[in-house]
Amino acid sequence: MDSFPGRQISGVLGAVEGCVTRSRELSPRADLSDILAVTRQDAVDAMVALALRVGADAVLGLRFDTSTISDGASEVCAYGTAVTLAP
Repeated sequence: MDSFPGRQISGVLGAVEGCVTRSRELSPRADLSDILAVTRQDAVDAMVALALRVGADAVLGLRFDTSTISDGASEVCAYGTAVTLAP
Protein backbone atom coordinates (compact mmCIF):
# COMPACT_ATOMS: atom_id res chain seq x y z
CA MET A 1 0.00 0.00 0.00
CA ASP A 2 1.10 3.52 -0.63
CA SER A 3 -1.19 4.99 2.01
CA PHE A 4 -2.59 3.99 5.39
CA PRO A 5 -6.40 3.81 5.12
CA GLY A 6 -8.18 6.01 7.65
CA ARG A 7 -4.98 7.70 8.89
CA GLN A 8 -3.01 10.76 7.83
CA ILE A 9 0.74 10.59 7.37
CA SER A 10 2.37 13.13 9.68
CA GLY A 11 5.99 12.52 8.72
CA VAL A 12 8.23 10.64 6.35
CA LEU A 13 11.27 9.14 8.06
CA GLY A 14 12.84 7.68 4.94
CA ALA A 15 13.66 4.35 3.39
CA VAL A 16 14.04 1.25 5.54
CA GLU A 17 15.19 -2.16 4.42
CA GLY A 18 15.87 -5.60 5.74
CA CYS A 19 18.11 -7.97 3.82
CA VAL A 20 18.72 -11.66 4.45
CA THR A 21 21.31 -13.84 2.76
CA ARG A 22 20.73 -17.57 2.36
CA SER A 23 22.97 -20.32 1.08
CA ARG A 24 21.68 -22.29 -1.90
CA GLU A 25 23.13 -25.47 -0.48
CA LEU A 26 19.88 -27.13 0.44
CA SER A 27 19.23 -30.67 1.46
CA PRO A 28 17.59 -32.74 -1.30
CA ARG A 29 14.44 -32.93 0.81
CA ALA A 30 14.17 -29.21 1.49
CA ASP A 31 11.01 -27.53 0.20
CA LEU A 32 12.21 -24.45 -1.67
CA SER A 33 8.83 -22.73 -1.30
CA ASP A 34 9.02 -23.03 2.49
CA ILE A 35 12.60 -21.77 2.57
CA LEU A 36 11.71 -18.76 0.41
CA ALA A 37 8.68 -17.93 2.55
CA VAL A 38 10.79 -18.01 5.71
CA THR A 39 13.51 -15.93 4.06
CA ARG A 40 11.01 -13.28 2.92
CA GLN A 41 9.51 -13.12 6.42
CA ASP A 42 12.99 -12.77 7.96
CA ALA A 43 13.67 -9.84 5.59
CA VAL A 44 10.36 -8.18 6.58
CA ASP A 45 11.13 -8.71 10.27
CA ALA A 46 14.54 -7.02 9.83
CA MET A 47 12.91 -4.11 7.98
CA VAL A 48 10.25 -3.68 10.68
CA ALA A 49 12.92 -3.72 13.40
CA LEU A 50 14.74 -0.87 11.63
CA ALA A 51 11.48 1.05 11.15
CA LEU A 52 10.72 0.76 14.87
CA ARG A 53 14.25 1.94 15.76
CA VAL A 54 13.71 5.15 13.77
CA GLY A 55 10.30 5.74 15.38
CA ALA A 56 7.99 4.70 12.54
CA ASP A 57 4.33 3.85 12.98
CA ALA A 58 4.11 2.14 9.59
CA VAL A 59 6.04 1.16 6.47
CA LEU A 60 4.40 2.05 3.18
CA GLY A 61 5.14 0.81 -0.32
CA LEU A 62 6.56 -2.56 0.73
CA ARG A 63 8.60 -4.17 -2.03
CA PHE A 64 10.87 -7.19 -2.34
CA ASP A 65 14.09 -7.58 -4.28
CA THR A 66 16.20 -10.67 -4.77
CA SER A 67 19.70 -11.03 -6.11
CA THR A 68 22.38 -13.63 -6.54
CA ILE A 69 25.44 -12.85 -4.46
CA SER A 70 27.50 -15.80 -5.69
CA ASP A 71 26.95 -19.26 -7.11
CA GLY A 72 26.15 -20.45 -3.61
CA ALA A 73 24.14 -17.61 -2.06
CA SER A 74 21.17 -15.34 -2.69
CA GLU A 75 19.86 -12.25 -0.95
CA VAL A 76 16.26 -11.22 -0.32
CA CYS A 77 15.54 -7.62 0.64
CA ALA A 78 12.29 -6.09 1.87
CA TYR A 79 12.11 -2.33 1.66
CA GLY A 80 9.66 0.55 1.96
CA THR A 81 9.18 4.03 3.37
CA ALA A 82 8.98 4.49 7.14
CA VAL A 83 6.32 7.00 8.19
CA THR A 84 4.70 8.40 11.29
CA LEU A 85 0.92 8.69 11.48
CA ALA A 86 -1.20 11.48 12.91
CA PRO A 87 -3.28 10.48 15.94
